[in-house]
Amino acid sequence: MKKIITIFALLIGMTGFAQSDWNQITKNDFTINYPEDWVSSDQKQTPATQFLILADEKSQESDNFRENINLNLEDLSGKNISLEAYVKLSLEQITGQIPSAKFLENKAVTINQQEAHSIIWTANFGTGINVKFKQVFLIHKEKAYILTFTSTASDFDDYSSVSDAIINSFKFIN
Repeated sequence: MKKIITIFALLIGMTGFAQSDWNQITKNDFTINYPEDWVSSDQKQTPATQFLILADEKSQESDNFRENINLNLEDLSGKNISLEAYVKLSLEQITGQIPSAKFLENKAVTINQQEAHSIIWTANFGTGINVKFKQVFLIHKEKAYILTFTSTASDFDDYSSVSDAIINSFKFIN
């Protein structure tokens, strides 16, 4: 009986993220889907930022922080660097630049049949808000793709199902 209840609960949870009413961003070599209550912004934090997807405005009512997902791209032409080496270098850069960084998860994953690597970490930037990140690294055609979900640490779990669904919708189209 417990198995039936568990399976039923999982099916109900998965239907909440059916992507039929989702929007899509399509660029030269990738697509990604996001819920219709999230918005795509032209705001770019850096020239490497390909997109910024912001959670519903209600996400910031209690803490003045709007959960978001972005994609940064780095050209690796001629560098002949593996995904593992790139992730290791990224971890070193994070710890070197952000002394408060604490890594919670570090593992190989697959996104739409593409080898990837996921890390989850937290940091406090002195603003009084503990921030939690999930970053997924992919390498495709001599470019590093870094998908980053950013949330307050306190809201991270509330948004993890939808952020995972968004990240897992990412795929290369050529």
